[in-house]
Amino acid sequence: MLPEQIVDAYFRYHQKHDKADEWAWEKVDDLVRADPDEGWRITFMLVNKAETDEALAYVAAGPLEDLLKNHGLTVIDRIEEESRKNARLHLALSGVWGLKTLPVYDRWYALMQKYGYTDGRRKAL
Repeated sequence: MLPEQIVDAYFRYHQKHDKADEWAWEKVDDLVRADPDEGWRITFMLVNKAETDEALAYVAAGPLEDLLKNHGLTVIDRIEEESRKNARLHLALSGVWGLKTLPVYDRWYALMQKYGYTDGRRKAL
């Protein structure tokens, strides 16, 4: 299955909760938990393909949050680099929760400060 097909089915599943597309949610979940490189690739595609803030929040609270929880220190450099030029990623990061006790928290929080989510300059997801 091509990554683009996984992404399309993932969003269809989010919108319709059709059992026929549940495999895509499972595939994304497996990738994010098992492999930081493939997990980042699919999550990055999802962030960029999310057409609404609601869809982006679904990605933020799902694969992006899980990626940071499971592989935070492995992927945070890539996230910081990409966030320099990707406003959708900034917004997606604002929808991530539950990192406070993890080693990646300070770097995630620094991004939230940098992009104005901690002082009210921007509204988080």
